[in-house]
Amino acid sequence: MDVNHYIPGVDDFKNTYLTIKFELLKHIKRKRILITLIIAILIPLIFFAVPPLLGLDYADTANGFASSNLGFINMLIIISGAIFAGDCISGEFDKKTGLLLFPTPQKKTSIFVGKYIASIIATWLIVSIYYLVTASEIAAIYGVSGFTVELGQSFLLALLYASSVVSIIFFFSSIMKKPITSTLIGFFLLMMILPIITTVFTVAEVDPWFIVTHNEGLIADVFGTVNEGGFGPGHEFNLTTFEPDLWSGISVMSAYTIILFLTGVMMADRRKME
Repeated sequence: MDVNHYIPGVDDFKNTYLTIKFELLKHIKRKRILITLIIAILIPLIFFAVPPLLGLDYADTANGFASSNLGFINMLIIISGAIFAGDCISGEFDKKTGLLLFPTPQKKTSIFVGKYIASIIATWLIVSIYYLVTASEIAAIYGVSGFTVELGQSFLLALLYASSVVSIIFFFSSIMKKPITSTLIGFFLLMMILPIITTVFTVAEVDPWFIVTHNEGLIADVFGTVNEGGFGPGHEFNLTTFEPDLWSGISVMSAYTIILFLTGVMMADRRKME
């Protein structure tokens, strides 16, 4: 690109698009999308194939089946977020590839935004495949009447939670020196540390409404079902005394998504290549 013909706004959009395209191709080439795609297909298939093999009945209602089937979607979202966003910024600094990328006429912010959007798209793709397989199973067991409003609400909540997860891991990637460090910190924060903190607050009878991992429970809670004799995790084992509120949860996940994304971009833009 000729720097003398640089058009602010238009070229920024084009450069961001090219970054998104490059990052998605990189995820495909490194088989990241393939690996997470296989997981997204296999997990819901277990809930479809295992009950008949064990002589168990499916849940009485489609919502009950969906609630059990989607019990592991939060884990898949965290894994996907860590895979796609863990090294998107820190990798450029660790491998020194930024020495070639950053001096170009393309703004660093457009690079970082493109990388973030690519991580979001890849994670959303995996979530969508999980729901598509689940919906196919619901149609096979309960018919098209099994498609409920709650299933659509759950899907939208899963996409929002995925956005907040990517923003959190993206933030760590923007401030950490090593990709493995940003990936592991983000992964264990979401998978272990925040859930433990949630438990501590719960025991202390303090509502952990402000913790993002507490609100991911909305993904299954919108079905309003307890384990109805189906196969999989049921709410009867949930020790939480504070149920996440729908609108509060949406606000919290949105806040994590926006604030940590913007903070991550600003932090990454200020970093110097060592």
